[in-house]
Amino acid sequence: HEDDGDEGEADLEDRDADFDADDMNDVLCDEGAAKKETEEAVRQSVLGVFIDAIVPSLLRLAEPTVAMTCAAESARLASVAEDFAALNERALGCFNNFLLVIEESLKAWFRMHADRVDAWWRFLIGVAERLVGSAADADPAAADRRLRYMVLDRAIGCMWTLARGVGGEVPATPDQIEGLIFVCSTAPDHALRVKAVGVLGNIARRQPGHVDANRRIGLFLVDHVIAASLQANAQPGGTCAAVEPVAEALDLLFDIYGDMAYDYDEPVFVREKLLPRLRQMLAPMRSLCKTVDRRKHRSLRDRCDLATQNLRAFIEYKATERK
Repeated sequence: HEDDGDEGEADLEDRDADFDADDMNDVLCDEGAAKKETEEAVRQSVLGVFIDAIVPSLLRLAEPTVAMTCAAESARLASVAEDFAALNERALGCFNNFLLVIEESLKAWFRMHADRVDAWWRFLIGVAERLVGSAADADPAAADRRLRYMVLDRAIGCMWTLARGVGGEVPATPDQIEGLIFVCSTAPDHALRVKAVGVLGNIARRQPGHVDANRRIGLFLVDHVIAASLQANAQPGGTCAAVEPVAEALDLLFDIYGDMAYDYDEPVFVREKLLPRLRQMLAPMRSLCKTVDRRKHRSLRDRCDLATQNLRAFIEYKATERK
């Protein structure tokens, strides 16, 4: 056994230790009377250091620079552009890891700091708009385009984590939603498309008062992500590349329209006749699943099978929900 002195030192070390999830959730449990104490506790914790010092620095490093437009001009400038893009990408990756910690363990913090959520959303939208605008320029150099989409993938990933962490309650405007739809529609790979689908699906959960946004996103997910992919898969030479965006979109639809009490359910899910459309997708979903080799892509096949099972159950549920 350690002596009393050692125990005292251990106690002091324990008090000085960084907050863990349980500590922070205890601090955040009373959002009224204890708010000042909470703010002081956060300020003195590792979380506070991240918020006040590290995150601002990460965001400065994440801001795209004009150097990325130089990738095609010479070998030397291409190297500089690669370095700047890698810096932007890594800074956004670190920021996303920070957001994941908040989402997984300290979600109550988001509710208390809507101002920071709004500011981070505006920053990420600004990054994405610069990258999308540049990547969509007429005849962009292949190297420039690759670097832009490399950084854009990270920025959209951060937006997905942030939107998911706050239940979709981000200040997304109609123009921003259209921009995310553009990213989803023109993504050069399905990984970026999955992230864009994730952002859009979470934004669609906002209520009350966002029926038009829900309609735009819901119809896009049903018609252009799910139905279009299933139709493409039915053509000769169809591949399993679209499975992940389709599965993600379906999972989000189950959450978005999971309750008839949501203010957008009747004007969108019912009036836009989404249930008949989903019924028509059940057989094509089974066919899509069969394109995925279980021996080579076990987790992907399992996810597709689960999405198909959930789709059948969701159809049965929605068919009887209003009776």
